[in-house]
Amino acid sequence: MQAIRKRWPAALAALCAMVLLGACEGIFTGTAAGSILLEADAGGGFKPVALKLTTDMSPVSLNFHADLGNNPHETGKWNGYQASLSHNGRVVASRPFNVSYTGTVELPPAHPAQVITMLIQRVEESGEYTLSIKSLKAAEVSLQNTRVEVRRNVQVPK
Repeated sequence: MQAIRKRWPAALAALCAMVLLGACEGIFTGTAAGSILLEADAGGGFKPVALKLTTDMSPVSLNFHADLGNNPHETGKWNGYQASLSHNGRVVASRPFNVSYTGTVELPPAHPAQVITMLIQRVEESGEYTLSIKSLKAAEVSLQNTRVEVRRNVQVPK
């Protein structure tokens, strides 16, 4: 029993790492293919951006990057968005995502740079795609340096 108690913290840490990394295929696998700065729109989202995607990049991951400031008044608050990828006027993928303020009143965010996988998509046809990020609710968290990273040949979650 003593041996099990000694191994328990290491086993728990390993399990936590597997869970966290298992959900990050779009961020850590594949190869970075580009990064585009996002410009805010009047509705609280971001102006659409054009992406050149090819079948040899498939599957691709579209990752949202943003920097959080040190804003203790934003503790417990979040922004909601809907990411949509279109090709030839047709939506091929869409998914909501949230950006939360990760700091507290006592401490600033430990990792002020947020990276969130919005979409992982197989590219069926090469061409120009449009990524739209619309706001789902009034923004509560201030974001700076917002951009989209495109990663090619990522592993698909199982």
